[in-house]
Amino acid sequence: MKEPIEYFTERDGFDRNHIAEWVIGDKYTCIMNTDGYLGVCATLGTVMDDGLFRRGEPDTGNPCHRIILNAYFNSICNYKNDYSDIRDIFEGIDFSTRRRVVMVGYFESLYRKFIDNDIPLEVFDIHKESHILSDLSAMGRSLSEAETLILTGTTIFNNTFRDITALTSPGCDIFLLGPSNILSEEMFSYPGIKVVFGSVFARNDHRVLDIIGAGHGTRKFLPFLKKVYIVRNAFRHEIR
Repeated sequence: MKEPIEYFTERDGFDRNHIAEWVIGDKYTCIMNTDGYLGVCATLGTVMDDGLFRRGEPDTGNPCHRIILNAYFNSICNYKNDYSDIRDIFEGIDFSTRRRVVMVGYFESLYRKFIDNDIPLEVFDIHKESHILSDLSAMGRSLSEAETLILTGTTIFNNTFRDITALTSPGCDIFLLGPSNILSEEMFSYPGIKVVFGSVFARNDHRVLDIIGAGHGTRKFLPFLKKVYIVRNAFRHEIR
């Protein structure tokens, strides 16, 4: 199966007529589609170009296009599911029983929950600096030995998703995490993906567009999102 952005582009296409509003901020790109649904994607320092909103065909090899496409699919796919159960990853998964947990993409608030509950955790992040981060040279070995991988959804737009997941063992449970995630059942076609945690927003919530347009990140728009998830059917019994 092709990597996710390429797959969804071929399956769903990119229709500018289905975009009502959009903003490119310093930390996120946000799209409101014509149904009023919002989709976001982090930029992680990528120098953005808004040309795709105006003309031309999407190029899945272009980082700017990938971010816009990710936000576009986020605005469509994330609202096709019934989210009867709303919770974050630490509430849904019992990590205390898991032998080796690795996080790729530093989620500070989640990291604090592991520490507060005395659960060992290795953290890798190529975009951030912190004393708690493990040396990137050790990531390959850690991933190969991990029983559980918490993986940032930004690996999808920056096209490292398949490279990272390929380093894990067949028995590793992979949990995708972050507001950039595309909440589609098709994500379970990729080996190891058990749960995809993401976000949805209220329809026509222009506050989110304003916050992202002003250059703010997740912490500022956090009050306006709902943390939701989709789970592979065979793994549903693991959600506590």
